[in-house]
Amino acid sequence: MSLFAPSSVNAPLTTDRPLAGYPRRAVLSVVDARSSDDDRRVWATVVVAWGLVWAFVSRIGGMYSWHYFITGGQLLIHPEWSQGGLHLFATHPELQMGPLTMVVAAGVVGTVGPGLSSWIAGALMLALGALDVWFLALLAPGPRLRRWVVSALVVIPAWSVLAVHYGHLDDVLALSFMSAGLLLARRRQSWPAAVAIGLAAAAKPWALPMLFLAWGEREHRVKRLTLGFVVSVLPWLPFIIGDPRTMHISSFVIKNAADSALRVWGVTDPMTPWWCRFAQLGLGALFAWYAARAGRIEWIPLAVIASRLVIDPGTYLYYTSGLVLAALAVDLSGGRRRPRLALVASGWLFVDLVLKWLHLPLVAGPVRAAFLVGLLALFVVVVSRRATVSPRRVSPVGVR
Repeated sequence: MSLFAPSSVNAPLTTDRPLAGYPRRAVLSVVDARSSDDDRRVWATVVVAWGLVWAFVSRIGGMYSWHYFITGGQLLIHPEWSQGGLHLFATHPELQMGPLTMVVAAGVVGTVGPGLSSWIAGALMLALGALDVWFLALLAPGPRLRRWVVSALVVIPAWSVLAVHYGHLDDVLALSFMSAGLLLARRRQSWPAAVAIGLAAAAKPWALPMLFLAWGEREHRVKRLTLGFVVSVLPWLPFIIGDPRTMHISSFVIKNAADSALRVWGVTDPMTPWWCRFAQLGLGALFAWYAARAGRIEWIPLAVIASRLVIDPGTYLYYTSGLVLAALAVDLSGGRRRPRLALVASGWLFVDLVLKWLHLPLVAGPVRAAFLVGLLALFVVVVSRRATVSPRRVSPVGVR
């Protein structure tokens, strides 16, 4: 039976004078609950206001890349068009997004129309960012609300660049499934984690090496990884069967930017080298496997993203958004009160912005490479330390 009748619950309560007939502890618990509800509303308002501020800042030239998703969405829902339906990726190889992303884009564009789609998509992507931070806030013990608020204040500036300025739905979906997959993996739910990362790769192929988040226990390990791979590949099959030219989508290349880390390593090709994407996937998989073997799966997203960017021909600002979120995963998984690594990654975003504004590619390239190599070196040092620890001392929260 409830301690309080409905009328009593809704009546004003005070802590200095308990209501007659009710235990003081019960009265205080209700007051604390109401105070907690007030705190949630206040801090949620703070996070929303902070998000709106940065959305306003990022709206300058906003949704820069959203036209790709309008094009892909419209073509997908019009199979009668010569370039539509299952011919989408074969006729538009510049759409370097996964099929899952195109399905979501088609849903948004088809529901509200091309004109309103950018506004709706921008709002949804901002909301997904807040949800991702909440997923990561659940990784560590302690007051979740405070951890979520502090983390959101750090992540939102970088996330707004991805969600509002560029409007890259593919990366947003990949990072969201990555956050969910990491939370599931840390809770030893490796099978759902495999599905989540498979969906991340179906949204954006660069997420494929993160399948090692589903490493888990030795039993059925190969089956879990296979499941994740199948989930990532399955959405492509209708397009490949419908138009075999879809297989050549990986041949699409972008310019090798003057300030890219790739040029620092002596690769001066004007366009993306043929081997680059394969090297990114391979390097990311190697680092992810190493982290999984050592039981430090929280480092996998950061290692995969950093290893991709360290040899990437592009230098778009929104690349750093994923880096910040992945750094936050490391901070919160380690139980840190302050998201120090995420702050460092956020700081790099502004350094990169200033270097671009000053038009200093010969400076930006080496600085970019040094920062990313530094992150990967930190990863190797931390994970190597854990690898030398006896299995009996490995935290039960992680993966053995």
